[in-house]
Amino acid sequence: MEQYKDLAHAAVRRLQELTAPLNSGLKSLYPRTQVDSMTDELTQNTVRSMRPGWDQQIAFRWQRCTLVAPFDRPSSTTLRMSRSLELLSNGLILLNLLILVAPKGTMGSYFDWQSGDGSALAGSAEAEKLLEDAVRELTDALRKGIDVFIEHLPAAGND
Repeated sequence: MEQYKDLAHAAVRRLQELTAPLNSGLKSLYPRTQVDSMTDELTQNTVRSMRPGWDQQIAFRWQRCTLVAPFDRPSSTTLRMSRSLELLSNGLILLNLLILVAPKGTMGSYFDWQSGDGSALAGSAEAEKLLEDAVRELTDALRKGIDVFIEHLPAAGND
């Protein structure tokens, strides 16, 4: 199991490497972007695997959220880019990615995208392909999400 955990940590490092340009892009969109937040409740509730009975098999869980929320007003729009990687006790890693553009403090959304249920054996060539393919899809979804985010930003002086 320790070998699988080491491989899962390596997969996390690779995922962070692959998503670093996306985080940089979001920082350039809004300099106070929160990168790699671990306390985002929406990420904790949404990005986790929702597969019945698998919670007992999870040996390791990593999740982060990059949050763009440029206004402290009730009508502001937020953009989330969430990432979750879980290691099951059988050595499979599960990857779940999410883009969400939503009005702050509401249950609605303007745009949401979630990756498919990707899994592969930790440390395998399939795991590397899973990460690369998923981040490619994440990049495309993020482009769309940014467009929607910009459309829904309130005009200066409007609440």
